[in-house]
Amino acid sequence: MAETGRKGAWLSIGVYCLLTAAKLTVGWLAGSQAIAADGVNNATDVLGSVAVLLGLIIAQRPADEEHRYGHARAEGVASLVVATIMGLASLEVARSAFLSLLSTDRAAPEGWSLWVALGSAAVLLAIYAYNLRLARRCGSSALESAAYDHLSDALISLGTAAGVAGSGLGWYWADPVAGLAVAALVARTAWSVGREAAHMLMDGGPDQERIAALEGVVSGVEGVCGVQDLRARLLGNRVAVDVTVLVPQHMSVVEAHAVADRVEHALTRLAGVHTVQVHVEPDVKAG
Repeated sequence: MAETGRKGAWLSIGVYCLLTAAKLTVGWLAGSQAIAADGVNNATDVLGSVAVLLGLIIAQRPADEEHRYGHARAEGVASLVVATIMGLASLEVARSAFLSLLSTDRAAPEGWSLWVALGSAAVLLAIYAYNLRLARRCGSSALESAAYDHLSDALISLGTAAGVAGSGLGWYWADPVAGLAVAALVARTAWSVGREAAHMLMDGGPDQERIAALEGVVSGVEGVCGVQDLRARLLGNRVAVDVTVLVPQHMSVVEAHAVADRVEHALTRLAGVHTVQVHVEPDVKAG
């Protein structure tokens, strides 16, 4: 699974390097500020893809003395880096588009540059679909964030194409207006990706529905009288569970330990559960 995720990250890096070189060259030759700005945006995506790749590699390291829960949160750090780069790129695109809108010296770019923008959008949509499928197959939050970044970049390319087409029709304001709209979409995606990454890095847990489902599994284990407390924290797309269960107060230590083992086994069999810590307390109310 780890190798699968890395394949997607390497693919992103290669595609973005090619798109950056192509758009910067076409933007200069065709006189298209929008395509050149899109090329700069893709250059920042190269850095984001490298961050995702590093996050995937670090996340696969086993637990050690300093990281008892492993290194899965490296993917959260990578997602936060991607969100930051996307946010900065949206500001740069918005700034460039706004200055172009205010300028009185605007000329239509070469018509053939439209096909470069449309071709870029098609490539990025294909990479988005491919990496999103990989991310869900291997459970990688960082690769999923990168996939949504590809979708945002495809929208940027479509907005660029719309601007080039509008300028060709004499609507010279179309290019910068499309750029502002695309910048807003990218900023929205950056906020969504960054919020989820921050939630995980701040020891955020899954939603209440999943917590209730975990409690239901524990309550059904033989020997468990009740669940006193259950907490879960996100580690990438998986969770670490800490649970305190109640057992009959006259149960021996050996029997209580066997109950704890059954609880741990029941939870670790569930998809998406990383580690489980079980604490046992006597149920004094049971008499």
